[in-house]
Amino acid sequence: MRFSSYVNTALLAAEKGASVLLKYYNSATLNVEYKGEIDPVTQADRNSQKEIINTIKNVFPQHGILAEEDEMNEMGKEYCWIIDPLDGTVNFVHGLPMFCVSIGLKFKDEIISGVIYSPIMKEVFVAEKNKGAWLNGERIRVSKTKNAIRALAVTGFPYYLKENSARVTRNFENIIFEVQGVRRLGSAALDMAYLACGRFDFFWEEGLKPWDIAAGTLIVKEAGGKISDYSGLDSSVFKDTMLAANGAEMHKTILQIINEKK
Repeated sequence: MRFSSYVNTALLAAEKGASVLLKYYNSATLNVEYKGEIDPVTQADRNSQKEIINTIKNVFPQHGILAEEDEMNEMGKEYCWIIDPLDGTVNFVHGLPMFCVSIGLKFKDEIISGVIYSPIMKEVFVAEKNKGAWLNGERIRVSKTKNAIRALAVTGFPYYLKENSARVTRNFENIIFEVQGVRRLGSAALDMAYLACGRFDFFWEEGLKPWDIAAGTLIVKEAGGKISDYSGLDSSVFKDTMLAANGAEMHKTILQIINEKK
């Protein structure tokens, strides 16, 4: 598959960012700080982000950047790269291999390219608008599971869980009794990538940020999945709730469960 210069730049940037992460992974030099009580940030995050931005700006100096660390926000520009230099920081800090680099490109109001790079697993997920979704060069599609009781789901918990847990715990309890199983990987980007290639059947989460899901939303859509917010409206990377499923039937079923009050 021949991709655009946008995707090729994202691939190069993700590779360079990931190489930074690998230098710090399981290293005694890793310094952990906290943006909140349980929300860590490390020099790996920051240095990966710098490498990613420098790579993109070398090719597209006029494009904007929205990145997780250091509050970099140039959303006003027509083209804007939405970057998570390390999605799954808690996993990374604890030496778990479930982390990745996530890079999405927004043109006006839609994501047109996305790359998720999982360096330990050596998996690169790619999507470009109207060109499908790919894993290590092979076309991927969502699963065909239609019954919730046969579904393997994945979710995550927001950092504000301790302060505002009612909806989160209600949805988790409602869903877990209706499906085959639920997993919690600790990386929304990987959750969506794994949904896109059929490993999971649906994903739901709240408290999300644009950099968590920008690349993943396009990868899921291009793999044939359906995405909305909790109200059922078309999802935007700027909404903080998301339900992504392998198709309309599963999506409808889980959306009904999410909106139950029991």
